[in-house]
Amino acid sequence: DKYKEKIDMAEEQGAFQDVTAKSIRVLVSGLEQRLDVPLKDISRTNWSSFEMVGEESSYVRTIHLTVHPFVVQVRELIPSSYFRSFCDKFALSFASAYYRTLVGLKRISEMGTQQLLLDVYSIKTLLLKLPVLEAERKSALGSGSGGASSSSRQHHHANTNLSGGSTIAPAMYTKMVNKEFRKLEVMLKLVGSPKDMLVDMFRAQWDCSMDTTAMASDFTTIMTLKGIVRAEHAAMLETLGVEAGEG
Repeated sequence: DKYKEKIDMAEEQGAFQDVTAKSIRVLVSGLEQRLDVPLKDISRTNWSSFEMVGEESSYVRTIHLTVHPFVVQVRELIPSSYFRSFCDKFALSFASAYYRTLVGLKRISEMGTQQLLLDVYSIKTLLLKLPVLEAERKSALGSGSGGASSSSRQHHHANTNLSGGSTIAPAMYTKMVNKEFRKLEVMLKLVGSPKDMLVDMFRAQWDCSMDTTAMASDFTTIMTLKGIVRAEHAAMLETLGVEAGEG
């Protein structure tokens, strides 16, 4: 004990924390790279001519089938505190990438916005369950003719917890994901709203506490996605109460 006060591991602890943080970033980046293809599929789809809302889009299924096994494997390999950090960082990063992809589209029809809202809800549900995702129960897989179908197994993934731990994600994580996805959902609802109601709906639903330049930029993006001709932008921005030059 007489040497205890002379031992200083602060440097080593700092180095360990740096390595841990970099490792988590590598894991997040690895999963993000695996999702480049489904995000590009969104950009390649002609949402302006979308006429009918169906089941979730194929890119959503790809995201589910990519994220689930990756997250389960990460959870098995790292301590719970680091896994929570991984979930936080990935959810934030992916929500931002998803938003950038959607606002980068040329135009979205009313039916297109409805389909994308369905897709967004499915992906948000997946991300909300990230901290408690587990590998599916082997007993549910079955063997032979009595086994569950591939489709039912995929839907079973997110509700299964083999470790006996909580099946409810931490409240702060849930709040964060809901906040990030609210912007996507509101943006799509505004794009699908009637043109004559757009300004009032934007004021009521968008975060108008931001500076007017950012607000004008967001409103211009929504007008563009709606297919409102550029010649009308200035008048609508003026109605909103921001200078046309700020958009």
